[in-house]
Amino acid sequence: MRDIVIQEEIKKLIEEIDVSDSNYEKATNRYNSIANYIKNSELDVGKPDIYLQGSFKLGTAIKPLAEDGAYDIDIVCNLTKLRREDQSQFSLKYNLGQVVKRYSKAQSMSNEPEESKRCWTLKYVDEDNFHIDILPSVPLNDKDDGYIAITDKTKSNYFDVSYDWEISNPKGYAQWFKDISKYSIYRDKIAKRFYASIENVPEYKVRTPLQRIVQILKRHAEVCFEDDIEHKPSSIIITTLVAKQYQSACLFSNDFFDVITYIIEHLKEGIENRNGSPCVCNPVNDAEILSGKWDKDDSYFEAFKNWLIQLESDFNLGNKDLIYTDKIKYIKRSLFKDRKKNFPVVNVSEIRHHKKPKWEECLIENVSIKASYFRDGFMWKEIKSGTALSKNGKLRFEVQATGLRDYEIWWQVTNTGKEAERANSLRGDFYSSELVEGKKFRKESTLYTGHHYVEAYLIKNGVCYGKSLPFEVNIVDGFSLDFMRKR
Repeated sequence: MRDIVIQEEIKKLIEEIDVSDSNYEKATNRYNSIANYIKNSELDVGKPDIYLQGSFKLGTAIKPLAEDGAYDIDIVCNLTKLRREDQSQFSLKYNLGQVVKRYSKAQSMSNEPEESKRCWTLKYVDEDNFHIDILPSVPLNDKDDGYIAITDKTKSNYFDVSYDWEISNPKGYAQWFKDISKYSIYRDKIAKRFYASIENVPEYKVRTPLQRIVQILKRHAEVCFEDDIEHKPSSIIITTLVAKQYQSACLFSNDFFDVITYIIEHLKEGIENRNGSPCVCNPVNDAEILSGKWDKDDSYFEAFKNWLIQLESDFNLGNKDLIYTDKIKYIKRSLFKDRKKNFPVVNVSEIRHHKKPKWEECLIENVSIKASYFRDGFMWKEIKSGTALSKNGKLRFEVQATGLRDYEIWWQVTNTGKEAERANSLRGDFYSSELVEGKKFRKESTLYTGHHYVEAYLIKNGVCYGKSLPFEVNIVDGFSLDFMRKR
């Protein structure tokens, strides 16, 4: 296997979103603490097999985006001596809940354990905000194959003794992911450099390129949906689609940037078509649909498609003329919540056709731009600077500042890209506002692909008293809906 070369700029980005070793150790200690408590409780007669699943198990966990965000640790409590016919889903979950509640009291935790659809959740109140989700389960059968039957309180037979339980295979999924990432090879290399034996290597010390790519794309989705967290593509969907493309990407190149670019370009190919509907299936349990929300509400799949558009745009997949260092700047901007990083990565004033403002400056007002987008009969929707937009839409810009009635509002519009250049429409000049219902707007259309910029100026008596940072209008090519793999 060829080593994947990760550029220094990418390494620095990853360091900023990665979970620290100390937090991995804290997570491990808390997981072991609750696991030992359960094993020493009355549940011991069921011979509980307690193990990690999810991002901490896969090594793809990332720092919370918000300062008050939480680290989510997912563990399974599989009572290996029990079967579905021994109890209802309710009784299994209830019995585990009683033990978890006692643990919470014994630890003097501030928050009572919470019951969710499938799990019990412990919430730690400290500087790191750990949440531990504990999933009760029993083996699906007598084989030691990793398949488990899990509880779900939304099911109609939740209180009945029944064979109709949800099925999962966390161990199988983790092994599938590790095999694709060549985890054992990277672990061996670390063992030879820093440890006496392979067994002494903590899992969190192993970081494969696949794990890094998943981390980057998960963070991109978090930033993209920071104001609509409900529609954010789930971690398991992102992880599965990335892993499906990883091996092909590594055959294509051993350069990390090339590999992640290939994966993003082919990410949609991992989506299947079942009965005319798009879905993502568990690769080790074909009957388990990981994208269940897509079936319940079309808005979730629409949000996923919009994320792919934004992802391809932020990684500049269709922009071959952009130099590598500028591509890194766009990627960096897309991974961090800091509002200042949402503004253009280029110095707009250095664009050749961007004209110098014609007014004297006495900048005493704080000015920003509020932008809305409209296309194909949908309602006007507020957008952020840098949001990927389709062609043939309409834009409306409004100044945000105090005392606007005292000023004229002027707008500077600067286009870039081959399409605008061929149409002789690079612009860079100044334009007045249009008065609509007592407010001053600037209206534009999304005609040319590329990164374009709008700036607002507050003018009185020939003096500029305030100007905005540039608002980036990011226009991309159309997105094909016909990308689902039939089966």
